[in-house]
Amino acid sequence: MSLDRKFSDIDKKIDGILGNTERQIGRQYAKLNREIRHLLSDYFAEYETEGSLKYETMAKYNRMENFEKKIRDKIRKEGTTPIAREIRKGLRSSVTTAFDETKSGVEEAAGRKIQGTLKRDTINEIIQTPDSGLKLNDRLQRRRADVIDRVRETLTQGMTRGETYKQMTDRLKEELERDTEKAYRIVRTEGHRVQESGKHKCLEHAKNQGVKMKKWWDDAGDERVRDKHAHMGEKYSKDNAIPFEENFVNDVSGGEGPHPGRMGTAVDDIHCRCQMRIIIEDVE
Repeated sequence: MSLDRKFSDIDKKIDGILGNTERQIGRQYAKLNREIRHLLSDYFAEYETEGSLKYETMAKYNRMENFEKKIRDKIRKEGTTPIAREIRKGLRSSVTTAFDETKSGVEEAAGRKIQGTLKRDTINEIIQTPDSGLKLNDRLQRRRADVIDRVRETLTQGMTRGETYKQMTDRLKEELERDTEKAYRIVRTEGHRVQESGKHKCLEHAKNQGVKMKKWWDDAGDERVRDKHAHMGEKYSKDNAIPFEENFVNDVSGGEGPHPGRMGTAVDDIHCRCQMRIIIEDVE
């Protein structure tokens, strides 16, 4: 019995969760932008010369050091810390939703209860430990340092160039919008990976309890699908499903793994939208 419809429903639910996470992140970046603009406005009001905030004026009496400290504090308090919290929250919800909904679908299809739950340690392990690249917390820490450096550089350049308040805040807005897109990319890439991992964890429970399954690779089927994954959709089509316990092997990219999003290569995992689908063959 195929679980295609159930898995499509799971995809929609996870998409809703990740979409909400992105909206929360967007609101937080907008708040951060306002906070830095207000701080910059205060400094302009006090130290402005001929319509600009001169670097030589700010360099006196530790003004620049104090300004940069306030910028760092605002980025941590209003930006990177709450944004990281929203990302983790969205990923935890994606993992547990994928696990629970998959369990419901397998139980209905197999006609039996599947024992097992996702423990907190397992959820954290899924979220934090991708097969390639840095752990999530490491990536988020790097992001924080990068945001601080780029905002500081943007504002310092504005001072040395003699930019007006509007010129500086316009460039600040552009910089934060670029970082917002990077945060969205983390949400979508990691959200896809943990969704597939949550499903896979549930299916491992089912397999260990006597449910025999095959799996196949469902690419997104549109013009955005990369050639390497269109190849996987052909190689592991529904008619060419493989035993659940076997790995998918991408002989074009060199990737190998239990499901899309966890193939062990950046070229396979980043921005992947493919899904693992399941066919239940028998129940012991």
